Amino acid sequence: MKNKKIVLFIVIGLSILTFIACRKDSQENQNSISEIKKNQQVEDNLDQVDNTNKKDSLDSKIEIKENKNIEEDNTKNIVTRVEGRRKEFIERLDNIQKELDDLPEKKDSDAGVTNAMKNYYGKSYEMYDEQLNEIYALLKKELSSEVMKGLKTEQIKWIEQKEDIANKERLKYNGGTFENVAYYMSLYESTKERCYELVNEYMID
Repeated sequence: MKNKKIVLFIVIGLSILTFIACRKDSQENQNSISEIKKNQQVEDNLDQVDNTNKKDSLDSKIEIKENKNIEEDNTKNIVTRVEGRRKEFIERLDNIQKELDDLPEKKDSDAGVTNAMKNYYGKSYEMYDEQLNEIYALLKKELSSEVMKGLKTEQIKWIEQKEDIANKERLKYNGGTFENVAYYMSLYESTKERCYELVNEYMID
């Protein structure tokens, strides 16, 4: 009877050990599976990050290329000179002087008759000023806005200088009969010169 109890205890002990061993193996297997899943998740995350980086890099390259194309298009579209009009306007300006030389008051103006000089140079200034306005209007229409912005600033400065010079010339004869002659003569010379400057600088044949 005593031996049967010992055998029973041994059997129970072996059963417990077997159960513990099986539970340990099961836990190790579970841990292995969890580790595999964890590693797979890390790999998936790395792949996702890598794909995102590749996409961002591709998008960045496309954006850089598009910006470069836009810059090239803008450069191509910048018009700094009006083509095929220079000769035409040079001839116009030359013809104005020819018309002025044929005016009746030109002879008396050259002779120093004050009233004739006033009329002659007043008319001369008006004709070149009208042509200057036509030239400026054409440039405003044809040139790029960037170029025209600079020209506008330059033109405003020139107008101020033109008036200053003319007034200084007028004041030399302040109160005298030659006062207005000096004023219109200065305006005529400055405006005529400005016409040729704009044509030669902003127009080509």
